Amino acid sequence: MTDTRRLNKALWTNMTRLKLLTKPDAHVKFILEKSPFDDDDNDDDNQAFIEKDEYLIIGRIYPNSNIYKEGSYRIELKLTSKYPIEPPEVRFLTRIYHPNVDQNGIFCYHLLSNSSRWKLNRETTLVELIRSIVKHLDEPDPDYAVTLEIGKEYMNNRAEFNRKALETMKKYSLPRN
Repeated sequence: MTDTRRLNKALWTNMTRLKLLTKPDAHVKFILEKSPFDDDDNDDDNQAFIEKDEYLIIGRIYPNSNIYKEGSYRIELKLTSKYPIEPPEVRFLTRIYHPNVDQNGIFCYHLLSNSSRWKLNRETTLVELIRSIVKHLDEPDPDYAVTLEIGKEYMNNRAEFNRKALETMKKYSLPRN
């Protein structure tokens, strides 16, 4: 029960910090839409610390690059009961044309795909994770392309990549307001 309480305390702290990313002076913008604590209607402290297999966080990110800056994107962070020892899985719920996002929306980033690298960065907060997601969305990493064709296109034919990414953004992204 102590591990569960520690996890919930860490999650609560992370959720509070994520909510601060809605402020106008935040370096990156993130709107928290669903947290693991949304269903906690019960005031009984024991009920608030029920262990779950996974915890879902859903929110919208607001990229800054020329291609993606006109839209926002809904993402899901899936944390297992082993968080913060194991990295969360990041999935885009809004369709996006990007070399580091596969057709199922799974975001590939070296810190998330390597558990030992994540463990070395145990102080990585969910706010830092959101900053990294926005940074890598704005600056794709072709070395971690999960869609080889899009990665090659990004490297060898940037104009065509930009055209397709902009077209997909206009068609599928969410409004920024």
